[in-house]
Amino acid sequence: MKNTLYLFMCLITTLCLAQSKEYNSAVVKINKYVEGTLVTPYSDDSVPLIIFIMDAGAINRDGNDRMSKNDTFKHLAYELAKSGIATYRYDKRLFKMDGLGIREHEISLDHFIEDAISVIEFFKKNKKYKKISIAGHGQGSLIGMIAAKGRANSFISIAGNAMPLDQVIIEQIAKQAPGLDKSAAVAFEQLKKSGRATEYDPALESIFRYDLQPFMRSWLQYNPSEEIVELEIPILIMYGDKDLQVETAQAEKLKEVVPQADFLFVQNMNHILKEIKGGRLDNHKSYNEPFRKIMPEIISGITNFVKQ
Repeated sequence: MKNTLYLFMCLITTLCLAQSKEYNSAVVKINKYVEGTLVTPYSDDSVPLIIFIMDAGAINRDGNDRMSKNDTFKHLAYELAKSGIATYRYDKRLFKMDGLGIREHEISLDHFIEDAISVIEFFKKNKKYKKISIAGHGQGSLIGMIAAKGRANSFISIAGNAMPLDQVIIEQIAKQAPGLDKSAAVAFEQLKKSGRATEYDPALESIFRYDLQPFMRSWLQYNPSEEIVELEIPILIMYGDKDLQVETAQAEKLKEVVPQADFLFVQNMNHILKEIKGGRLDNHKSYNEPFRKIMPEIISGITNFVKQ
């Protein structure tokens, strides 16, 4: 009887472990600048792969920065694996700067584009995946649509802007600090014409500080609405109405320039794909609440799009 009970318990344990392990996770280094996490479902068949590109700033592969922990893209990778989709998410080269002796003024948006292209080419050479999709979040949307041209099978924009950087920032400042927008406009014109902005209100130092200006200038070269129309692949555009960082008007503008794209607008979803039932305080709190689940519409929307 004891032996029978023991074997029964072993069987239950084995079944539970099999059910909990629904995916493999491994660190994959692309080159000296890029390292990330590959999550793959347990499958003998070839599966689609999504490459995630993170938002602006020091956002790591999981979707967190130094001041917040929400684990959005880590959890999203696991959920997609359960649906039979592999994902690769990586840290931007910002996280390698100290070790490689790279200084802030030496970084440009073009470097991020080069890194995204390197990731795509790495997995294309692998020939293990039936199709490769690029999914860019925020700033990553612009990087992704440029890198995807002629390389990826489909593109997903998650809370990406439609307008150039200077227009977005000037509009935001006009609403939040009326008057400063004129100073920002002058500074952006200087930056585009001469490469350096010197005439701006000290209150805008976080935007126009000296070492950041080369990166800002490189970013200003690109217009998302012009870049996305060059894609000859299926496109999915995703937004939420509780996004504090990207206005819904940006969603409408992107939709106008690529009317053939699939469009998913999620009610009560914020910038990090979480449900917000309260006001701004609840929204801000969510950035440090990794236990909050990703909106199910996002998981099903991405799954259906990638598998179509």
